[in-house]
Formats: sequence, C-alpha cells, structure tokens
Amino acid sequence: MKMRCPHCNSWAFTRSSIEITDTSRESFWICKNFECGHTFSAVTTINRTLSPSAVPNPRVIIPMSSHMRRGVLSQQLTSMPTSDYTPTQIQPSTADLFDSDPRPG
Repeated sequence: MKMRCPHCNSWAFTRSSIEITDTSRESFWICKNFECGHTFSAVTTINRTLSPSAVPNPRVIIPMSSHMRRGVLSQQLTSMPTSDYTPTQIQPSTADLFDSDPRPG
C-alpha cells in the first residue's frame, strides 16, 4: 500500500502495524523525504463486502456493497444444488530450502 506524506507530498512507507479489531488495523508511517521526516499513523478499516466469504465469521458484521443483487444471491443460495466438497486448511511448508547440499557428492 502506498500513501503520501500529508505535509510534503513525498511517498511514505509503513514502519509497522497492529490489529485493532477484526476489521481495522493501525499502521505507522514514515515520510521518505529526510528533510520532512514526518511520522504518522493511519487506520485502515474494512467498510463493505464486495463478494461474500465462503467461510464467514459470525462475529464479524460487514455491510454488503449496494451493487450486490441480494435477491439474486438469496435465490441462488436456496435453489442451487450443493456438492460434496469439504475445504481443507493447507499448512505452510516449514522445510528449509537449504537443508541439504544440492551439489553432487
């Protein structure tokens, strides 16, 4: 993500960020212009759903975008057949690329 410094209009970069809630995050920014040196924080908040999640969290309430045709979505959910698919969580690989010596011995 890019953001400009509100004072000198130079690009700023994110130093770090913290999660505030399930739908918002505070990030800390530093202006790349060393003569300016402004540091600031910004809050990013999820404000609407553009496409519904296939695994919604019932604790999270995010308004649906007005472009979504709710009647059509509701009709599809009630009339479409289901398949026998169960998603699985893919675990990230923890193998080190340099565990073995690739050179022939």
